[in-house]
Amino acid sequence: MGDRTRSRFAAVVAPLIIIIILLAATRGASAAARRAGVVDDETSRSSAAYLMAALHACGSRRDATIDQLPKCAEATVPRRSVKLIAVPRKYAFKDFVNVAIDIFRAAMDKLQSPPCYELCAFNGTYDELVRNVSERVFDGAVGDVTITDDRARIVDFTMPYAPSGVSLLVLADNDSKPPIQWIFLKPLTKELWLTTVGFFFFTGFVVWVIEWPRNPVYQGSSVAQFTTASYFAFSTLTFSHGQIIRSPLSKVVVVIWCFAVLVLVQSYTANLSSMLTAKRLRPSVTGLDQLVSNGDNIGYQEGAFVRSFLRNKGAKDDKLRTFKNQTGFAEALRKGSKKDGVSAIVDEIPYLSYFLSDKNNKEFEMGERLYKTPGLAFVFPRGTPLVHDLSIAILNLTGGNESARIEQEWLGSAAQLKGDSTPITDSTPLTLRSFSGLFVITGSVSASITVISISISVYAKYFRVRGSVSQDENGGSGRHEEFRALQNDTGNGFVPDQLLHHEVRDNSSQGAPGSGGSTGDEEAGPVQGSMANGSVPEVCIRIEMSDTGQGVGRRL
Repeated sequence: MGDRTRSRFAAVVAPLIIIIILLAATRGASAAARRAGVVDDETSRSSAAYLMAALHACGSRRDATIDQLPKCAEATVPRRSVKLIAVPRKYAFKDFVNVAIDIFRAAMDKLQSPPCYELCAFNGTYDELVRNVSERVFDGAVGDVTITDDRARIVDFTMPYAPSGVSLLVLADNDSKPPIQWIFLKPLTKELWLTTVGFFFFTGFVVWVIEWPRNPVYQGSSVAQFTTASYFAFSTLTFSHGQIIRSPLSKVVVVIWCFAVLVLVQSYTANLSSMLTAKRLRPSVTGLDQLVSNGDNIGYQEGAFVRSFLRNKGAKDDKLRTFKNQTGFAEALRKGSKKDGVSAIVDEIPYLSYFLSDKNNKEFEMGERLYKTPGLAFVFPRGTPLVHDLSIAILNLTGGNESARIEQEWLGSAAQLKGDSTPITDSTPLTLRSFSGLFVITGSVSASITVISISISVYAKYFRVRGSVSQDENGGSGRHEEFRALQNDTGNGFVPDQLLHHEVRDNSSQGAPGSGGSTGDEEAGPVQGSMANGSVPEVCIRIEMSDTGQGVGRRL
């Protein structure tokens, strides 16, 4: 690092020392010549101007912008020791030229032995500037010069320091508004709407399957069950479903579905807000071929190579309009081609992006890229050794943060150098594919819990039936034993109270007395006393034997 600093210091200081020596020698020679009468004062001042310009080119005016540079026609520098670099003077988009100047100076500082140079302002088109460089009128050109195939045939370009391309600038046209707006349906695609509604009904069905056997809220007529389940499912959209579920399985289903609803609602709200607040404009011109075929007027920036590009595309000269500044762009587009304006501006994308970054130009829009160029670069005569070293330095700049810092300083963050057009478009609807994973998770959980609930219900019913059959078998044999004991005990006036109630329940459940040979059929009379006075209510007891067909009646 120390050797590099010393070499750079020596490269800068050595020419200064030489120039100072030459200046002193020139002054001494001029004084001697004046004394001898060989030269006059005007010649002496001209020689001093050359040397002062050389001193000035080696770094004394590093902050000069395009407006502060001397004209190339007035530049007087010794071409053998100082390189004369031309800079295009522009009336519009001057900041792009200042960016090029600063990047060129930064790239020259990275060279091991940078040559001395003088910058001057050139009045003319970019094609004329390139032609003068090829004829060695200038030792190079620094500015926002676009690399084209015609120019590359006669000069050498460095590596581009910024991307570029050609696009259209048009006046956007407002959409015609129908009387009834359905924009609230646009945030989601048709498939996503149908899938979401279907999952609402599916969730309601799952909750109904789980809750119906145990929850009376979900019971009743078919219409009542359907409306209850549907209301519960759709009420989850606003999270107002309340507490009308009891099963833990239903709660798991509802929690998973509420999470899915939350994601869908938030995504829908964000997309709808974007559609309502974004600029809903559509370009009135679809392409350059349409303009050429219709015979519309087309504008371009003065001095740009776009003129030759438009002529190659078939545009006629009388339909081309040139403009010097951004104000001309806006006024001509607002007038339109029918009012002696233009239907579109064709220019390079960096300039159009810078134009659209102005808040006063929101009514315009940039279309798709028409032509891709290698980018913006510096120009030197063919065979210049400086091109290779300078290209390496430019790559070093563009790969780091220094180039972006320079662009930010002159152009701002909203209009940095871009090579691709980014037209304004409406927000796209959300698709089913975007939420496919969410629906898969929700559907899988709901289906699994439904299968679990049905399995539990079937399992419980199966074992309940087996238990009741076993209980019936044990209860029948017990009644036969009780009947035999009753027959043996008919004379003692005692009937067990448990058996009495058991037989009464059996007779009431059968609904009719047994047929064939039964005796002692009597109805129970009214209760004639109370337990307080020791009387016993008169009860008629009927006991039947299923195998003998005989009955025994006994009155207490």
